[in-house]
Amino acid sequence: MVREFEYQGETFRVTAHGIHGHEEIFIVHIEDDGVEGGEISIDRMTEENDTTAPIEDILVMLCDKLIPQSEIKVQDPGAPFAWRQGNVVFEVHDGLQSHD
Repeated sequence: MVREFEYQGETFRVTAHGIHGHEEIFIVHIEDDGVEGGEISIDRMTEENDTTAPIEDILVMLCDKLIPQSEIKVQDPGAPFAWRQGNVVFEVHDGLQSHD
């Protein structure tokens, strides 16, 4: 999964793969000009974490570490986590092609 989300008024991109509770998760801060900023990751298979927690909770936990670590000045400290519709860079299809 590659998807964008917002937290505390900032935009982040998550890349995650694996099964629920055992994903490798990478997040990167997307700055106002679209440039990738600070990043952080967790391997839920080997690192200490609640493997029953929803991925959204893990993303918030990672952001709460990344924001001070990267000295990100958040736009809205009270803004909650929310998935967002990001720019589609690649569209993946199901492998079936229609024949006219």
